[in-house]
Amino acid sequence: MPLIINLIDVPAEGLTIECDVQPSDIALPPDDGEIIGPVSCVGQIFSPDERLAHVQGALTGRVARECVRCLTIFEEDLDVSFVADFCQSTQPIALPDSSRKKKKGSRGQGPVDEEHEEDDMYPMIDHQVDLLPVLRENLILATPLHPVCQENCAGLCQVCGANLNEGICGCCSPVTASSSLIADPGSVVKKNAPKPSPRLA
Repeated sequence: MPLIINLIDVPAEGLTIECDVQPSDIALPPDDGEIIGPVSCVGQIFSPDERLAHVQGALTGRVARECVRCLTIFEEDLDVSFVADFCQSTQPIALPDSSRKKKKGSRGQGPVDEEHEEDDMYPMIDHQVDLLPVLRENLILATPLHPVCQENCAGLCQVCGANLNEGICGCCSPVTASSSLIADPGSVVKKNAPKPSPRLA
């Protein structure tokens, strides 16, 4: 199925979306990782009238990212849900602000007028829905702020830059059980203990 859908092809009960998106089509920014192989998109599109459309679905695939601690490249699964609304317009509409994550009409915001609602929608030209901007934006939003290859990643040595996940480098001098202080912890107490005062005759 193409990523551009004409509302004429959407029946009243909705239309099922099943397609694969190539990494070259998504073109993530370098800081958001590199898509490995096609991304699978499965969802549904509904059109309550000729000027509105609602899309919901999920994206699955694989992505390569750089660990912020050890700087190695690692791979992880993608599983991203998305929801988007489209509005027919006779003039260009700016895409929704991806940094604004509050829901329309959420508690404490008060009523939302139609003009503000349209600001949160994607543009639909000639009754055609283009899914690519939706998929790309949701993949960017799903990027971790600080991606790590593993939860307990040890990072790099601040002296020589060695990857500490591969072993302790020569810059480190770990304290071992062979240390005299550790072998006999009581020696520290004995050494620092105050001397008893002599008894008065």
